[in-house]
Amino acid sequence: MTDPDALEALLTRTVQHALAYRRSLAERPVAASASAEAMLEGLAAPLPELGTPAQQVLEQLVQSAGPGLTAMSGPRFFGWVTGGTLPSALAADWLTSVWDQNAGPASGAPAAAAFELLALRWVVELLGLPPEARGALVTGATMANLAALAGARSQVLAAAGWDVERDGLFEAPPLRVLVGRERHASIDKALRLLGLGKRSIEVVEADAQGRLRPAALRAALAGWAGPVIVCAQLGNVDSGAFDPLPEIALELEEWRRAHSRELGWLHVDGAFGLWARASRTLAVRAPGAEAADSWATDAHKTLNVPYDSGIVLTRHPDAQRRAHAIQAAYLSSGARAGLPNPGALTPELSRRARSFALWAALRELGREGVDQLVTRCAAHARLLASLLQAVPGARVLNEVVFNQVVLGLEPPAGSEPRAWLSELCTALQEEGTCYATPSLWRGVPALRFSIVNASTSEPDVRRTAQALQRVYAARSLGARA
Repeated sequence: MTDPDALEALLTRTVQHALAYRRSLAERPVAASASAEAMLEGLAAPLPELGTPAQQVLEQLVQSAGPGLTAMSGPRFFGWVTGGTLPSALAADWLTSVWDQNAGPASGAPAAAAFELLALRWVVELLGLPPEARGALVTGATMANLAALAGARSQVLAAAGWDVERDGLFEAPPLRVLVGRERHASIDKALRLLGLGKRSIEVVEADAQGRLRPAALRAALAGWAGPVIVCAQLGNVDSGAFDPLPEIALELEEWRRAHSRELGWLHVDGAFGLWARASRTLAVRAPGAEAADSWATDAHKTLNVPYDSGIVLTRHPDAQRRAHAIQAAYLSSGARAGLPNPGALTPELSRRARSFALWAALRELGREGVDQLVTRCAAHARLLASLLQAVPGARVLNEVVFNQVVLGLEPPAGSEPRAWLSELCTALQEEGTCYATPSLWRGVPALRFSIVNASTSEPDVRRTAQALQRVYAARSLGARA
């Protein structure tokens, strides 16, 4: 049995370590100082025969993990699309572990279920989605895409006279999935996991910023009368661009009128870009999302909730519930069925109670705070783009419409562009001021900067531009020498 005094001492010491780490974020080098290989080599040892006192384990953990920690929650981490952590959400996440609720069966965890239902209602209102939309919290946008597309698969095949939950996919009517050329790879992964292989996917052409072309969608729909799922996106993972959803929805609606409404489904992958709709000034760039049948987004990106926190929303909860149904007598808590169970809309049975952290973040920010957070991230991206554009040899490759900046850099003569860019990216990370990641944009090797951290300030943006200029100049001079 745990000694209450020992537990209090352990958690008090944990708070001290946590505060020390948080205080260090403003100035510590952003990249980890040790590689995964070096970390594993330092950790490698047989599992001890005897246990170790908890406080000693804590000290060993902090000491051993330190060199391998990347300051992802710091103000100058711009890799992938990774948000920071709001104070209330961090505190709520700690309590989530203390309370240790399984948010799978709702009747057994009423607080988790109620907070999830309310927080999701707030999200639907903030994003201007249909009030009838229902959803659940999952690990991230990949799982949100999977959960939503499972519901889509169920509904469009049912409309074609096929019960996929009963009969599987063998001998099912052909189902086409139309995706933009610049869709996120998680869409393809979700479709594979759902048994819809590459042959079911038809790629629709995109424009120079990665936006799906409505005319190309119209051509892809022409002549098809079977079940179809259209996947659009808000927030291209490189450029941040938004697919033209009003036009996409109109093309699908015209196809539905000629065939059957239930045979078509529009899904929106808005992992970070869907939050543009929470900004009064940016919402005009992301119209039309309300016409979709399902949506996937993250709270651990733009909203700055701790990992992991994805959100799946659907206009058709019955279809999604049918796709994810699980039944077993022991899962009942004995309580009468009351509120709908969000867990019934997801693949998970054991679910972390992510609702407390999401609720806390939304309660801390309020509608105005979310607006300011989203707007500020986009403003910082525009500032960074203008500063980087002034660096000799640098060229911003994307239209900076949201929080993403894609930067091309002229390599020294005789260099292999992709290898040189990768080396420069590593050098920039090792310099310590900021953290960007490499990409390939329209065939051009580039650096990506994704600004979604609530703690990023204008001075952080200026320091980042200065660091890039220093490292780029040094690498260019070194190559010429």
